[in-house]
Amino acid sequence: MKSTKIMLAVLATLLIVWCTIGLIGYLLSDLSYRDCMTNTGTLFLMLFLGWIPSIIVGADLDKNLKEY
Repeated sequence: MKSTKIMLAVLATLLIVWCTIGLIGYLLSDLSYRDCMTNTGTLFLMLFLGWIPSIIVGADLDKNLKEY
């Protein structure tokens, strides 16, 4: 159960970071939100930086959650 919670938290963090980066791109450009979410720049930014918050959340949960 611990691994499932960590996996869901990491995936949720990835989605939140992706949506946040897309929102920032939307606010700073003339593109639509959908175009910003699928823009090559957004995807490259997610490839290089988007996984870092997810790893931090996963490591923190692994340390703090107790095994059942």
